[in-house]
Amino acid sequence: MLRPTLVAALFLASPAIALAQGTQQPINLLPPPAPPTREALPPVPAADKPLLDEPSPTFQPLRPAEPEAPAQPPAPAAAPTPAEPVPAAPARSVETLPPAAPAVAPVNAVEAPAVPPVAEAAAAPAAPAGALPAWALGVLVLFGAFLAAIFGIFTALLMRRAETRQRRRAVAATLATELETRHLAYESVPLPPNIEAGVSFVSSVTSLAGIDAGYRSMQGNVHLLPPKLAAHVTVHYAAVQRVSDFVKGQSLAAAVRMLQANRLGGYPCPDAGAMRDAHEELGAAFRGIDKLVQTLRALR
Repeated sequence: MLRPTLVAALFLASPAIALAQGTQQPINLLPPPAPPTREALPPVPAADKPLLDEPSPTFQPLRPAEPEAPAQPPAPAAAPTPAEPVPAAPARSVETLPPAAPAVAPVNAVEAPAVPPVAEAAAAPAAPAGALPAWALGVLVLFGAFLAAIFGIFTALLMRRAETRQRRRAVAATLATELETRHLAYESVPLPPNIEAGVSFVSSVTSLAGIDAGYRSMQGNVHLLPPKLAAHVTVHYAAVQRVSDFVKGQSLAAAVRMLQANRLGGYPCPDAGAMRDAHEELGAAFRGIDKLVQTLRALR
């Protein structure tokens, strides 16, 4: 019973449903678009000059202002009759106009007449009473230059003296250290006359004379030392070098004699008497070396 009724109801309502479906708008499920944003306009640069220029005092309009017309006196009114009252006329407000600015004529620049040199000299301000004359200023300039020259020479002399003192200290310290080293080496020199001691004596004296690197490097600056001190240092180095050359010559002569005698092996020992003489001369060269080192270290 219900099924036929439902089918009949659907059949009768189908035209209305079709009409509703035809007129229904499509449904948009997407979100609504964002409203368009206005792009920011670029900043307008500030004008170099103002848009409205202030009128200058010499500004003139193209058309001069017209003069105001003179006000006409009002006409006399007729006397009213007693039978007919005259109404009072309303008072007219007279607008007062501002007076027109008078036209300003351009001012032409008038060239000033040339002033003669005599007038210029007369118009120049006079020098104050306390001013110095020209010759006094020249004297002051010369005196200042003289003082500057004296001060410069004095400063240069002081700098040269300080540099010389510093170089003297360096020379004295180098020579004192080397002389002390040579003294220690002299104390280890063996005494002749045995054969082994003779060979060791020759090598020791040769090595002792080779300790002169400091003297060779400072030889050009020895003149900075006091004359007597420089002479003692030079004599010491010369005496030790002379003994070394003598000992090496005696050793070479002994080696030649060994070769002539066909004696292979052994030591080319020089003569015992020559070695003793060389040792005495070496001792004389080192006599007073301690006092010399102390004098060099105390030098300022």
